[in-house]
Amino acid sequence: MALKKEENTEQVNFDDLIEGLESEYDETQGEYFTITGKEQRYNEIWEIFKNYECDVGDDLTGYPEVSIIPKKDKSYDALKLRVIDDTTDEVLDCFMNFPKWDEKGYIENITKNFDFYRSCFDFIFSVLRWKDETNVIDKDGEEVNVFKKVNLKTFAKYVDQMNKVTVKITEGNPKSNFNSWIILDME
Repeated sequence: MALKKEENTEQVNFDDLIEGLESEYDETQGEYFTITGKEQRYNEIWEIFKNYECDVGDDLTGYPEVSIIPKKDKSYDALKLRVIDDTTDEVLDCFMNFPKWDEKGYIENITKNFDFYRSCFDFIFSVLRWKDETNVIDKDGEEVNVFKKVNLKTFAKYVDQMNKVTVKITEGNPKSNFNSWIILDME
């Protein structure tokens, strides 16, 4: 088989390269720190699992690292809770979406039944329940199912400053194919 030489007399100049080019300086590129400023750890021997790859009921206890993943041109961002078990070299990366917070870190109207933010609801709920179960019971004795306003940035920092957390994979909404996750314990 003979290669065919492409006949093209059109020349490409530098102006062609930059036509339509969009670029910027992003201060977050290359930074690997948690929300409280801890340097994120990494070890190439770790076996890393994602929450959506795990089975309901799976859990892991280890060192927490909480980081925010900005989603440009979206109405939401993501949070990643990494749980590092140094004894087994297993790592669980738990992701959740949340509506972009305001300048003070507040988000609004996180409901238990909205699949897209279900893990966010479960994260907030489980941290409150871990401290005291009465934190998730309303004035009528019912378990809360909506967080009207919450400072998610403070929750993320609180978990990130812990020395150890236990995370469990949960079913999420029964009508959804996506697992959720909760925090069972923290030290």
